[in-house]
Amino acid sequence: MQDLRHVGMDTGRLTNEEIMYIDTRIVETVTPLLVGRRLFPVFTLPNAGIMTVRGYKRSGMSAARISLHGQGGSKDRTEKTPFDITVPVIDKDFDVMWRELEASRANGMPLDLQDGENAARKVAEDEDKLLITGEYTGYRALGVEGLATATGRNTCAGGDWSANAFTYVNNAIAELEADGHYGPYALVLKPSWWRQIAGAFVTSTAVTIGEKVAQLCEAGVYKTDSLYESDGTLHNALVVEPSQENFEMVIGRDLEVRKLEDVRGNLDCVVREIVAPRIKRPTSICEITALT
Repeated sequence: MQDLRHVGMDTGRLTNEEIMYIDTRIVETVTPLLVGRRLFPVFTLPNAGIMTVRGYKRSGMSAARISLHGQGGSKDRTEKTPFDITVPVIDKDFDVMWRELEASRANGMPLDLQDGENAARKVAEDEDKLLITGEYTGYRALGVEGLATATGRNTCAGGDWSANAFTYVNNAIAELEADGHYGPYALVLKPSWWRQIAGAFVTSTAVTIGEKVAQLCEAGVYKTDSLYESDGTLHNALVVEPSQENFEMVIGRDLEVRKLEDVRGNLDCVVREIVAPRIKRPTSICEITALT
């Protein structure tokens, strides 16, 4: 039997090197785009066949007690309210044509993977929308809730973002602290909102408003075009307390490229993954609304 390296050199079948090249290029394309993965802790499922996952929304216990001998205390338990989330497949097809493959082999040129890279970008865009926003008006996602649509999240009203960004972020942090979330905090916002404050200076200082806001958000500032309001508009920002206790990214199958040769020798390919956000404590999220 021929080694896989040499099988099908006159067809669409791939050598080991070609398989590695395609997979590597796909990963390199999407890695910088995946904002949600830098924000969400990861929970890996045992297998890709799991379609729903149970989570628990948690409430706190009563206060601890200080006494001389440590006797006579009362017990209570964290209240956990169960909920189930759907874990969807995100995928996008592309083709590698057999003549392009033959030309690459004959000329020693890298395989043109523009279609594959674009397919990977589309998958990455949907992953971030799912994690950061979830289903919203105009975007169907099997009812999955993300950070910006989580039931029970905190909200606070904004307004003129350029002038009052520090105040709005500070108010959001106060909302989180009132629910027992003491940081560190992260800010999630559209790149255009960040640009407005990155170059605007605090009056009579050499410090920008962006620098002041970043000081409040020690867990980082995350700029993404995947943040929407539940009605599909773009006038919000999020302040969150990232923690596995609060929310996580469930992965049933990490990003992969599947490939199958058709009767003509072309390769039918698909970029796919199985992921979902699991929001355990929605009070760890505060949405700043009505930004202008």
